[in-house]
Amino acid sequence: MSKKTASLSRFVQGDILEVDIKGSKLHGSFINFDESDGILVLKLKSGYDVALSKKEVNSISLLEHNEVKKQPETATKKPEQDFDIELIATGGTIASKIDYRTGGTSPSFSGDHYIELAPEMSKYGRINVKVLMNIWSENMLPSDWVKIAKEAYSAINKGGAKGVIVTMGTDAMHFAASALSFLLNPLSVPVVITGAQRSSDRGSSDASSNLLLSSIVASKWSGGESVVCMHATVNDDYNFILRGNRVRKMHTERRDAFRPINTPPLGKVFLDGKIEDIGEHITKSDKTAIDTKLDANVKLLASYPGMGGEAIKYYLGRKVHGLVIAGTGFGNLPIADKSLMSALKEANKKEVPIVITSQTVYGSTNKFVYSALRELSSLENIIYVNDMLTETAFTKLMFVLGHTRDIKRIKETMQTPLAGELSTRSAITDYLI
Repeated sequence: MSKKTASLSRFVQGDILEVDIKGSKLHGSFINFDESDGILVLKLKSGYDVALSKKEVNSISLLEHNEVKKQPETATKKPEQDFDIELIATGGTIASKIDYRTGGTSPSFSGDHYIELAPEMSKYGRINVKVLMNIWSENMLPSDWVKIAKEAYSAINKGGAKGVIVTMGTDAMHFAASALSFLLNPLSVPVVITGAQRSSDRGSSDASSNLLLSSIVASKWSGGESVVCMHATVNDDYNFILRGNRVRKMHTERRDAFRPINTPPLGKVFLDGKIEDIGEHITKSDKTAIDTKLDANVKLLASYPGMGGEAIKYYLGRKVHGLVIAGTGFGNLPIADKSLMSALKEANKKEVPIVITSQTVYGSTNKFVYSALRELSSLENIIYVNDMLTETAFTKLMFVLGHTRDIKRIKETMQTPLAGELSTRSAITDYLI
């Protein structure tokens, strides 16, 4: 076995190998070989990683050499401007790394981790990895979204990046993606947000394919938007390209958890490098602009039967600058409760904007359907935002309040699309794509 293991030193990440294991042949992309314990790690075409012991291997043959980048891990050591794609790492499941000797996972703070997960990324450009933070997405603050936006802006305007990838946890990815759509607008290159539903210690991990497909979008897509690139199906067939402020995580663990809401996907991206446009996307601008004015003093509530005005009055007492309430149906609130209506009127008097969305997720609010909605809409501070997602309304209200406290301007801007985040009508085919 010594000759066979010694020959592994000539392989680089991304080489396609044929490995004979007790008479059965496996084809996969070379990831790593640990000399200390004789473990060879391959990524199969299915997207699964497999760890092979030296005791199992009869022979190894090179089928295809990765000529584009013999040592892609050196991408992180290149000068600041010598790259095509910047990968901004912020943590999450995709930032976990398997230890094949123990079988456990641990967080990785190294940029090489991402190159090792998807060495084929090097085919689409020189990758510079910037580990910006290492936190779960649900622990991100609006100030963290601003940090990401600033790093992306620097990579584009100073580093000359042709595309940006942002990796993060998936639980609150749609909040961050929505915020970035307002903070970075317009865009001269795609900003592609991705992550993993399953960590790389699991055979069914989606980490490597999500990274690879995101690199294709970052390097080749004609859109100038902040988008989410995640699995479209439970298999590794292709990924959706989803507008960052029109996407929601719809399942706790499925690989295809991220779905487009009230709009078709912007496109599909395939493992062979092909991109298929579907929806109408925002084209690249000549320049990228950044606007980091956010007012984080915004709270989010959900309407429910028996809801009174206590929570609203509590936040008014804490000097909240804005509220988003996810109503039922067309945006209903149980205003038969006098305390709720009293609280809404108090907020109106104090000119605290209250944005109404719908818990149904799909469809649009409509203040003209029921008399209760008409009564609500008579208050100047009540703002209906058509088919805008609750999470998007939350981040957009922070952005708008960062620029004005005038209630009329707030209402006008919230009801005007800034980055494709709302429309007056959704097509029936946009439901559960």
